[in-house]
Amino acid sequence: MYIAIATIAKPHGLKGSVRVKTDSDFKEERYQIGNQLFIQTPKGKITVTVSGFFEKGRYDVLSFNEFDTIEMVEPLRNCVIEIHQDTRQALKEDTYYFSDLEGLNVYQNNHHVGTVKNAYEVPQGTMLRVVKLDKKEALIPFLKQFVTAVNLDEKRIDITDYEGLI
Repeated sequence: MYIAIATIAKPHGLKGSVRVKTDSDFKEERYQIGNQLFIQTPKGKITVTVSGFFEKGRYDVLSFNEFDTIEMVEPLRNCVIEIHQDTRQALKEDTYYFSDLEGLNVYQNNHHVGTVKNAYEVPQGTMLRVVKLDKKEALIPFLKQFVTAVNLDEKRIDITDYEGLI
């Protein structure tokens, strides 16, 4: 199984580098020189080897051994960069990969109230976007005062009975 970690925005320079929007933590580990990544293209998955990485504003710039001209990377606009699930790092207790939270059922007072659509980072912390049973969406801060339990085996998140939370 593969996990999306970034999206290629556009080429960067003339020598085959790309500007990417990273949707993952651990950038320094994931983008180390020599690491293998996978690019999902309309024609299939390409295996690439990182040859360079630096941050530039809101974007990251990656170079790969397989590409050395702008013409080679131009077709990769909007393609997704992935890693293999087995290469993920172990996390500390009570920390989770966003992809592990997506699709979990949300319960309040033991009643199913929705499903996690996605998790994402904002300056204030992590937010869960939950699709409620009535198909409307709710944002729940991923903080202990609101999220009381996460059980990946049961695909379940329990939240507090806080007025206006859901």
